[in-house]
Amino acid sequence: MKPNKYTVLLIPDNESESKSFTFRRRWFGLIITMTIAIITLIGVAGYFFVPRALDYQRMKSGYNELVTERSKVMNLYHDLQRLQQMEGLLRKNLGADLKLSDYEENLGGLVYNDVKSDDVKYSTDRIGNIPTKAPIDGYVTQRMVVRSHAWKNNHYGIDISVREGDPVAASAAGVVIFSGWSTDLGNMVILYHGNDYFTFYGHNQVNLVKKRDIVKRSDVISLAGNTGISSGPHLHFEVWEGSNPLDPLEFFPEYKDKDLSAE
Repeated sequence: MKPNKYTVLLIPDNESESKSFTFRRRWFGLIITMTIAIITLIGVAGYFFVPRALDYQRMKSGYNELVTERSKVMNLYHDLQRLQQMEGLLRKNLGADLKLSDYEENLGGLVYNDVKSDDVKYSTDRIGNIPTKAPIDGYVTQRMVVRSHAWKNNHYGIDISVREGDPVAASAAGVVIFSGWSTDLGNMVILYHGNDYFTFYGHNQVNLVKKRDIVKRSDVISLAGNTGISSGPHLHFEVWEGSNPLDPLEFFPEYKDKDLSAE
């Protein structure tokens, strides 16, 4: 005859009283069955779902790496487009056989005018052609931003809020390689300073120089304006060394004290 109840007796190893628990046979069988079912269910779920979860994590990791690499490629593509646009402007305005080295000897160390004789002063110091003159006085409303995300536009220079018509000065001696209209920057001037240095001046009200003109540091090359894609009068200013955009704030620390940008 099968028992109707089961008793579990717990006997401690010290002198405290022992404890006993009594279960009806039906409940005891139900507990055993449920325990086995739960263990079986966990085992089956682990067998089927753990490999799928691991595959999902691997796929997710691979997808994230793919998105990151695609973003980098797209960013490089946008940069390449910008460089190709620059090269197109140079070749269009200086001819198909572009040789900026031909202009280097004309630049030399051209730095300033002699006040008395108005003769051009030259120097063998090529550092004189590195941009060191702030092109205009104003407040920085947008800093240089080069992002790795393809869905955000890079900003290769700084925006300086000014009054429309304020004079824009050449940041260093150089040759005008572009003076004309561009869709984004409106009236724009590009100067080549030698040693692979370029500077861009965009959104001008009017350009006061023409291509192939030789300018000296502090020469007025344009008047600030609001042309092209612009939300208000300002100068968009860029510094490039070859194909690498440089942060103008590193060249002109005085702008850091007038930085109102949110970046």
